[in-house]
Amino acid sequence: LGCKSSRLFFTSCGTESDNWAIRMALHQNRRVGKHIITTAVEHNAVMELMKALEQDGYEVTYLKPDRFGAITTKQVADALREDTVLVSMMLVNNEIGMLYPVSEVAALLRIKQSPSLLHTDAVQAFLKVPFTAKDIGADLISISAHKVGGPKGIGALYISDKIKNPQPVFYGGGQESGLRAGTEPVAQIVGFAKAVEYRKENLDSILSHTGSIRNYALD
Repeated sequence: LGCKSSRLFFTSCGTESDNWAIRMALHQNRRVGKHIITTAVEHNAVMELMKALEQDGYEVTYLKPDRFGAITTKQVADALREDTVLVSMMLVNNEIGMLYPVSEVAALLRIKQSPSLLHTDAVQAFLKVPFTAKDIGADLISISAHKVGGPKGIGALYISDKIKNPQPVFYGGGQESGLRAGTEPVAQIVGFAKAVEYRKENLDSILSHTGSIRNYALD
């Protein structure tokens, strides 16, 4: 991810990472407002939480893709309000593989000087689309091991230093810098690391193979 290890926290999966990230962002911006922007094609890990948040009084704007599956930065700009507290947009769609403009949205939020935080579900993008945390500029990035050949039951969340006093997902013994208490699943973490190591070493050939499959499908 190109980040300091102190900014990466292990979770049980991408779903937990998504839920934790979104709730953390809302907690930090709780005095800003109750408006959220997301897409209409997010993974259920995000969509189901959005439905629950609407029941709690949040207003959610769902950006609809065009007939090709694309969503634009202009759609985010048009939906952005003074009380927008979070933009949550996946980096790569898990159904159609569409790449979404997360880095451009990050730039938009900076230009607009918006207090809104930016979360991206990068589970389908990690080590499939080359990127770093700095490249895309998201404040919160969710990833998961099993999408890169690692074991199930282990994920991670990148938390940028823009998140002040991040809200813990669990309280207890102080593991994960006190933000996610509970005994760490060391074997799964090691398996995650090994899968990342293997995929990174073979990334060029993997991307070439994926590209050839895409071109075959297009043909």
